[in-house]
Amino acid sequence: MTRRNFVLAVSVVMAGAMLAATAPVGAAPAAPITGTIVSATPDTIVLNTAQGNKTIKTTAKTTVIEQSPAKLSDIKKGEWLGVDAKKSATGTLTAVSIHIFPAQSTGKFRTGQWTMTSGDTMTNAQVTQTVSQVSGHTISLAYEGGMAKILVPSSAKIYRLVRSSVTALKPQMHAMVRGQPNADGTVTAAAITVETMTAMH
Repeated sequence: MTRRNFVLAVSVVMAGAMLAATAPVGAAPAAPITGTIVSATPDTIVLNTAQGNKTIKTTAKTTVIEQSPAKLSDIKKGEWLGVDAKKSATGTLTAVSIHIFPAQSTGKFRTGQWTMTSGDTMTNAQVTQTVSQVSGHTISLAYEGGMAKILVPSSAKIYRLVRSSVTALKPQMHAMVRGQPNADGTVTAAAITVETMTAMH
């Protein structure tokens, strides 16, 4: 998988974790638009997608999130995570990717555990402890109505999410946009997720 496709795949997975923070209650979520930023101004960005260039309008309500690579040791007790995991036949959960949510988003995103369209299990919950063992690592998470223990192999991708601003958007950034389509073919962005320029592990 190319770096570009990997980044976009991770962004789409993360959309499931952050959806409740960006979508109106009761609204059917629109499919995310992914691509590379061609140009950016304080109120408009042009995104190069697989279907061609798309004009994205931003407003004062547009949420911008940057994601950067992190390590398992960066995860602290009390933080909130979005964990995409595979479930085995015995019910064991093994993390594929982990996103550490911004502190400012606490209480603004969907919490709990559910099955995504991919078949993976998404858990949005608070860290109660991390356990290091010779054979690997386990994180324990708590959410209203349940608990989860998830194995974290060395192959799991871990990212920290940070609140940013529209003015931080730059050409060549890979971005995922969720928003409302307009009659003129543009999209008014509710949320934009970009990868920082930090090198991938």
